[in-house]
Amino acid sequence: MTAPTSAGAPSTEGGIPNTELPASKTGTEATVADSTRFAWRVLRADPVTWLIALGCWIAFFTLPLPAGLVLRSIIDRIPSEEASGLGLAVAAMAGLHIGRWLLLMPAIVQWHGAYVFWNTLPRVNALTSLVGDPGPVTDRLPGSPGEAVSRFRDDAKDIANVLDVWLDMVAALLASIAGLIVLYLIAPRAALAMVVPIVIVLWIGHVLAQRLRTWRLAEREATAAVTGFIGDTFGAIGTVKLAVAEQAVLARFDSLGRSRAHMARRDQVGTQLSQTLGGITANAGLGLTLFVVAPLMSQGDLTVGDVGLFTTYATLVGGLPRITARWSAYQSQADISAARLGRLTSDRSPDGASAAAPTWLRSGPPAFVPTRHPSPGERDHQTRLRHLKVRGLNVRLDGTEQLHGVDLDVRRGELVVVTGPVGSGKSVLLRSLLGLIPREGGTIHWNDDLVDDPSTVLVPPRAAYVPQVPRLFSEPLADSILLGVDPDALDRALALARLDDDLSDMPDGLATRVGPKGVRLSGGQVQRAAAARALVRRPELLVIDDLSSALDVETEAQLWDGLFEATHGNLAVLAVSHRPRVLERADQVLVLNSGQIVR
Repeated sequence: MTAPTSAGAPSTEGGIPNTELPASKTGTEATVADSTRFAWRVLRADPVTWLIALGCWIAFFTLPLPAGLVLRSIIDRIPSEEASGLGLAVAAMAGLHIGRWLLLMPAIVQWHGAYVFWNTLPRVNALTSLVGDPGPVTDRLPGSPGEAVSRFRDDAKDIANVLDVWLDMVAALLASIAGLIVLYLIAPRAALAMVVPIVIVLWIGHVLAQRLRTWRLAEREATAAVTGFIGDTFGAIGTVKLAVAEQAVLARFDSLGRSRAHMARRDQVGTQLSQTLGGITANAGLGLTLFVVAPLMSQGDLTVGDVGLFTTYATLVGGLPRITARWSAYQSQADISAARLGRLTSDRSPDGASAAAPTWLRSGPPAFVPTRHPSPGERDHQTRLRHLKVRGLNVRLDGTEQLHGVDLDVRRGELVVVTGPVGSGKSVLLRSLLGLIPREGGTIHWNDDLVDDPSTVLVPPRAAYVPQVPRLFSEPLADSILLGVDPDALDRALALARLDDDLSDMPDGLATRVGPKGVRLSGGQVQRAAAARALVRRPELLVIDDLSSALDVETEAQLWDGLFEATHGNLAVLAVSHRPRVLERADQVLVLNSGQIVR
């Protein structure tokens, strides 16, 4: 029997696919994806919003069509002195133009709401996939905070721009087709001449597409390098000061900035070049059309009203090549963004992605509901730990065997300690057990249930993890510990983690902001805050990776006293440690060497 996954795990219906090409490919080819498919998935999440915006845009683009017919009627009546109904025709034309521009304001408001949603959905989807999809996420995470910012900000915007330009393209295309049909009925050769610039623009877009993708990828990577270096600098400001490395940091920042400026200029020049060529081609096409129309007018084949109609429609149709050039550029650049966002989503689910987030445009964002973990008395038979059994665990990373044939048993109320020399695989054992890194073989049983995917099963309230290098959010201490769970067990967790006495020395107690990565706390306080964060979830199994890395001996002893107390309350603890005091108190001591249990 497979143990159930944690609540709230997303389905795959309607999600955004992982469209990244195989990692074995290199260069731009390996980072190109189908942005049309990606944007279509975003549109499917709320098609009504897009269709409303499309309706507004179609009305805005097509209203010049009846206005042109009215203008033709007005001009043709003037020389023949048939003024009957002329005032009504003028009023109708004025009303059409005024109505068109009055329509623009609600259309922009509707478009803006939709545009925000198109930007938000890929970001929510990627985050949902990272935290909710089965399997490890280490191979999908961005290489730096700057890279994450670039993907969530810039790449999501590129996908939104595709949906935006689709509105213009569809509306302009429909209006242009209708206009060309009318013009063809009046002057077939002139109408066909207006199609020429559209074909030329499509050819230009095809020629420039690969170059635009290459330049966009380089710009994204350069931007990520700058933002990542800024984050690293602020996180290591003390190290910079102690090493007197200010000039080196400034020089590096200057170098990265110059590189980004060069890549950004090239990217923008490529974009503007594509759109400018579209505009030039459109103007040339308009001139070609007028050149064709002139002989027809001199021969009397066209009335003055026909020329007025032709001029109105030619201006409308002439805008299509410009929009086509913008569409081609955005689509090519978004192919890069689709692949970069696709890297964040899992390829382990049948459809290759997490579920699309529900739309909240028309009803406001959903209310935040804090996570509530069941108390020990409320937990069901499957959740409560009696015996964790691991057999034949094998792990291979980067072609190197890290663990081979590891067996492990942890029972309720036990303290099991894993020890061994540096590089023996202790951290790999804990991380593979929790599903944070992939394993090649072996089985994990929670009680009598086979755990197929520990990344979704061995989570609170079953298991909680204290990593060797904890990460805290730059939020008040209480929020960074609770992360949305009920605060009922906070006081006990702080006491067990031996963090309660430190609160009196903090300026605002639990409301003290810990700063980025907890920089306002000492290393020991960060580690104890991480322990409290695990304990407040009341797990059945607490997994700890070497508490001694940032704690002095006395503080660590106090923390272990709290954990020994919790163990006596039937909490099971699996820990990495080399402290003699901990080894003496352990129910089991497993010595790991070269990826194998030696005793």
